[in-house]
Amino acid sequence: MAHGGEDGRVEDPPPLRLAPIDQHNWRAALAVQVTPDQLRYVAGHQPVALVILAKAYVRPGDLDWEPLAVTAGASVLGVVALAHASTHTELLHLAVDVSKQGQGIGSAAVELLLAHVAETRPGAEDVRLAVHPENGHAQRLYRSRGFSPNGEVRDGEPIWSLNLKRK
Repeated sequence: MAHGGEDGRVEDPPPLRLAPIDQHNWRAALAVQVTPDQLRYVAGHQPVALVILAKAYVRPGDLDWEPLAVTAGASVLGVVALAHASTHTELLHLAVDVSKQGQGIGSAAVELLLAHVAETRPGAEDVRLAVHPENGHAQRLYRSRGFSPNGEVRDGEPIWSLNLKRK
């Protein structure tokens, strides 16, 4: 949403960007919170960034984990992890701060993430993610971006995928 500057003109908000979670923004990333109802869909524990950073350290699945912040200017609005294999990338733990939800940030973040994977991982054929069967909001978001269930199930959650080579 645009806001007024000192001279009364409407200014555009800073563009959304992806940034590695690092020594400069990790505290702001830890401040990203989701509602208690959303937590079971996203990470199981808060702060979500702590779960992401722990997994980046432990590297479950022997994947190459990439902890990212969704930023606008100096503000961290959300967090997400990408976990890379040789032929695919998994999108995990996407969380937009509760104070910023409903503004299209999640949708824009997915677009940024897809572009990031296409640019930085040319060998990736697809992006995969798990969607809780009761999380209708996430299902609508991912379907609107071209994801669809691929028939696999992990820990009771259907796996959705998007073929990057056909996008």
